[in-house]
Amino acid sequence: MSLLSAFTTQLVQFFDDLSETVPEEKSIKMAAEAIKGAKKINPKLLLDLFHEHIYKDLKIPIYERDLKGLNEIGRMKIMGQFNEIMPAITIFDKHWHTLSSVTQDSIWKYMKVLCVLCERIKEPTTSAGAINGQ
Repeated sequence: MSLLSAFTTQLVQFFDDLSETVPEEKSIKMAAEAIKGAKKINPKLLLDLFHEHIYKDLKIPIYERDLKGLNEIGRMKIMGQFNEIMPAITIFDKHWHTLSSVTQDSIWKYMKVLCVLCERIKEPTTSAGAINGQ
């Protein structure tokens, strides 16, 4: 499996799991379907959008599990720029406090894996530090 395939598969699985976790958020299920379609048509576009609109600004809050930083930067950055990811932000605004610590941990892990894969593909010379948790 290529790194790009691993990235897009992980992104789809993340949204499928979010959709199951908060089934009342129909926008997450719709986003999952849009991401699945994009994966088939242009998987590199998903990577490019994630890199530009998530990874560049949010990797530090994600690696540090900084919910406040993620909310502040994420809301400003993602609004109107990466509509498929926007529903995931509702998890942090509306539902985070109701999720179990196991579910919260799983969400952080998904986001870190997505960032690590993105970094390994887009910035391979700097990815060793991210993989080692730096």
